[in-house]
Order: sequence, then structure tokens, then C-alpha cells
Amino acid sequence: MLLKVITAAGLAAAATVANAETWIATCTDGSELGYNQPVGGQGELFLMNTRIAHLRQTFHNGTAICGSIPGNGIGTAATGRNPVTQICANRSRGIIYLKYKHPWENRPFEDTVYCQATVRVR
Repeated sequence: MLLKVITAAGLAAAATVANAETWIATCTDGSELGYNQPVGGQGELFLMNTRIAHLRQTFHNGTAICGSIPGNGIGTAATGRNPVTQICANRSRGIIYLKYKHPWENRPFEDTVYCQATVRVR
């Protein structure tokens, strides 16, 4: 019986991930950068159609989504334990941008637009 419950839970979790909303952002300026991020799942960063990094989702509000390369550094409790750098896609602005948070000092996030992009959610 326990095996049936574990199997059912595993199948339900797999179905949830399979049906998760996925954000797909691609630069439109020729830089050939792409960012795919399933909500609640592992994302991927591509350069010239080659995967260069796996990303862990760090932010999502329905307009933008961000991910960070695991192990890129986490700040102190005073700074909110944010990753040092994050890559984000904003569908209303049509951009891929980078966010930076100083790891030890409680400064606000700094962000820089990397490129204009096509951002789709499916």
C-alpha cells in the first residue's frame, strides 16, 4: 500500500512539472542568448544554441521570472540571502536583464538590460 501511495505521489509531481508554465526568452539583437525557465523547475541558459548553465528559479511575479546558477553566492541574512547575480526575463518589457545584489552590504538590487527579447510563456 505504501508503495502505491509513493508511486501516486511521484506521478502527480511529474505531471505537475510537465504541465508547468515555461518562460522562453530569446534575444532579438543577434547576441544569440536564450533563457528557458519552467515555473518551479530547473531553467537553462543558452548561447548560440548550446546550453551553458542550469538555473534555479529565484523570482516570479507573472510579469518577470529570474533564475540563478546554483552556487553563485548567497548574501548574508542582513541582505536577504539573495543570489549575487540573476538572469531574468520580463514579458511586458520584452527584455532579458541581469540583476546584481551585493553579497555583504544591504544595498538595493542593480539591474542592467542585456538585450531586447521575444518572451513567450507557454
